[in-house]
Amino acid sequence: MKRAIIIGLVVVSAVAWGATVVVAAGPMANFAVSAGEKPYTVIFDASATTDATSTITAYQWTFGDGYTDVGEHVTHTYANAGSYVVTLVVFDASYAIGRMQRTVVITADGTLQSPLKPKFTRADVPVGLKVGDAAPEFALTDSAGKVHKLSDFLGKVVILEFWRSTCPHCQAEMPHLQQLFNSYNKAGLVVVLVALDYNMAVAQAYLTAHDYTGFINLWDDPSQGDKTVANIYKVSSIPWAFLIDRHGVIRFVGWTGRLVGSDIEPWL
Repeated sequence: MKRAIIIGLVVVSAVAWGATVVVAAGPMANFAVSAGEKPYTVIFDASATTDATSTITAYQWTFGDGYTDVGEHVTHTYANAGSYVVTLVVFDASYAIGRMQRTVVITADGTLQSPLKPKFTRADVPVGLKVGDAAPEFALTDSAGKVHKLSDFLGKVVILEFWRSTCPHCQAEMPHLQQLFNSYNKAGLVVVLVALDYNMAVAQAYLTAHDYTGFINLWDDPSQGDKTVANIYKVSSIPWAFLIDRHGVIRFVGWTGRLVGSDIEPWL
């Protein structure tokens, strides 16, 4: 049985073993860039901005050259060729704020450099562990000793799963996790595993032996005590997953097996 729960501006669908968000919390700023009249005119289009819980009331632009403008669709002419960091800030009727930046590079002949990749920033929402909160930052190492921060994955949709190689339920859910990765990786999904094994080599060996590929496997050193990421995320059972959108906002919390494609697709 499923029932909708309305908490403030976030609508959550409650299910056994976990909860799946069905409505975004606050505005998600987004904009496209295209060339206008040469030499240095650029067209900015913020129609891709979304806000499922409210209505966008204002769009504010900073063009990186000391000038600003307002509106969903704006045109700006630069004085010179160069590289400019453009910022869009949007406001909705509930006074929530969304931000996005991307760098616009204009060559001497007026051509826009391609591709124009957005710089995703963390949503301006409180840090927490509920759907609609910004996921807490952390830094952990992989089996090669490389440090990965959660913020390194801004711009990607992240499945963050806590697991242990000797956990039967974790083992049973790995094929499901691999299937999700295979289905959505090209669209921008990454799978970040937080291994709770006492030995990182054992956790990595399990993934290798069973041919699980593409995952970023990090070790949550148990000697850190209360400072472990599992403790920060209040993980009490495994496998336990968080789905985190491109702006670092939690969109699903629950049993890994309950995370399905329809939970992921809205955020890709």
